[in-house]
Amino acid sequence: MAEIFSFPEGIAPLAQDSQAHLPPRPQGVPDEVWRAVESVRTMRTVPGVHYREIPVPSTLADYGIGVALGIEAGDAYSHHPSQQVSGWIMLLYSRHLREEWNSRWRCVCFAQLPLESNENDGLAPSMYWDDMCGYLGDVVPDSVGGTVSITQNTAFGSQGADTFAGCEIRVSYTPTILPACGFDPGGCVEAWAEFLKSTVRGEGESRVERNYA
Repeated sequence: MAEIFSFPEGIAPLAQDSQAHLPPRPQGVPDEVWRAVESVRTMRTVPGVHYREIPVPSTLADYGIGVALGIEAGDAYSHHPSQQVSGWIMLLYSRHLREEWNSRWRCVCFAQLPLESNENDGLAPSMYWDDMCGYLGDVVPDSVGGTVSITQNTAFGSQGADTFAGCEIRVSYTPTILPACGFDPGGCVEAWAEFLKSTVRGEGESRVERNYA
């Protein structure tokens, strides 16, 4: 595993007593990484989104912060797995400048989204990609890369006999690093959470209807 830094479970970011529950800074952790940890700990959380720390494989970077994101199920949309929205984001840091990143920092993100039958066409990948890019914020130009995959799933047995489509987005990008203040890791997590929440639609509502109503 890469070095992982957790934000305390059950402690709300920006809570007055949250600092009392924080683990001490491990020896040898670069200042940039520790500032990123503090940024994620104190970030604004998006209402309706659940946050959970996940491990970052050591093959990806020397240090990493991984956050899994899930959308609360409610009356507005189905509890069926085919309608669930989830994803994760990893903030990666390398001790040495990575040529392929043109930076020491890299953000890697994943999203798993439902796809309505009327959206399951050749336009869906570019539509979701364009929407996603609008949420990324300050990124190094031409550093964004990834894929959008349309999945077709058929349930059997106790899951019923439904056939449903889904969309999986994988993207990585280099955040803009400002000389005076670095970058905002917590803002990167918040932006990905906002994107995931934006894909949730009400019962019978399509993404086209939501975007162009």
